[in-house]
Amino acid sequence: MQTNISTVMNGLADYIDIFDDILRYGHETYERYPPEFVVDHDASTQAHCTFRHILSKALGELAELPQVKHFDIRGQNLWLIEAANCIIRFKKTDENGSSSNYPTPQAVAFDAGETLPGMPTEPTRLTVGYLLDATGSQYVRSQVSLPLKGFGWCAAITPSALRNENEAAWYEVTKQTRFAAL
Repeated sequence: MQTNISTVMNGLADYIDIFDDILRYGHETYERYPPEFVVDHDASTQAHCTFRHILSKALGELAELPQVKHFDIRGQNLWLIEAANCIIRFKKTDENGSSSNYPTPQAVAFDAGETLPGMPTEPTRLTVGYLLDATGSQYVRSQVSLPLKGFGWCAAITPSALRNENEAAWYEVTKQTRFAAL
């Protein structure tokens, strides 16, 4: 499994803008809900509704691409991006790229790089997620993260409309951790 951020993200170069479009579509669709419907939504309901739109868009967009295979493993939707040797999942994430909900056993196995039924073991396991502001209402960024403990990183996606011609489509936003006293 590849863990180097540059190698992984460069391998995903053809998919980064697609991921960003899928994630933004999910949030923007939820934002169009009438106020009388969302007034009673808590953060969990908002995330669930947004995810359903993301999933719908992803199933349509990614199915059209060569070397991309969808897997539904016990309710966890995963995509194998063969050209990049990566398996991705879509999630609402925090600023570190970690999933912000209670992890299911499947999610824990995915994050740990454990074997999942029907999935190859070698591809890098990535979370493709979106980050909202502290109020949970404003879209901050789309991001790709490697949730593997000890090797984890997070890369923010620069939307194509905001990039200069030769600018990279992503930049690292991994938070530095403090070393414990020895």
